Amino acid sequence: MSGLKEEDVPYPPLHPLIVYEALAKQLIDDYGVREGLCLDIGSGVGMLGIELARRTRLDVVLVDVRKDVLLGGLRNAEYLGVRHRVSAVQADVHSLPFRPDVAELIVSRGSIPFWRNRVKAFREIHRVLAGSGVAFIGGGLSRNLPEEVRVELRERIRRWFSSPEGRKYDPPERWRAEEWLRKAGIIRFRIILEDPGRWIEFRKR
Repeated sequence: MSGLKEEDVPYPPLHPLIVYEALAKQLIDDYGVREGLCLDIGSGVGMLGIELARRTRLDVVLVDVRKDVLLGGLRNAEYLGVRHRVSAVQADVHSLPFRPDVAELIVSRGSIPFWRNRVKAFREIHRVLAGSGVAFIGGGLSRNLPEEVRVELRERIRRWFSSPEGRKYDPPERWRAEEWLRKAGIIRFRIILEDPGRWIEFRKR
């Protein structure tokens, strides 16, 4: 891990930086995607995409509906020395402004509860995913996290979904992921159960 702290970046993310560092390392170790285009869907201030850019030669596009968080993400990328390979597009996951088969890696952490139509969103992600690419979508942590961090975050996530605001959204254990994916026409997928959370991995071929 890099040893960066939240106060080290201009626009700190929702979770400690170690969450995004650990997940980026896991994605690179598991899939080996180091070049091409990466989309970080529902990126917020961009730390997952930025960590991937720092560790690879990927060109990363941060995608979010909110302009303010995208501007924060670009500031973070500049601060961390990868602005030349990180850009931002204000867009909705239900209508992605990218041509088909463009992205070698598509990631999204924590955005599924906010999607209005999960089938349509997955269909769009599948459309823009390259034939040789992989998508890793969901809400969870990383096996690379130290156990003490995992315990703390597990409790924080559970508290949020039990809060008045969090109760408006369905937690990962209530996701109908297999149903959404099959309706979206996605055949090659794997659902990875975590405590807490779920990850959905899929490919085109």
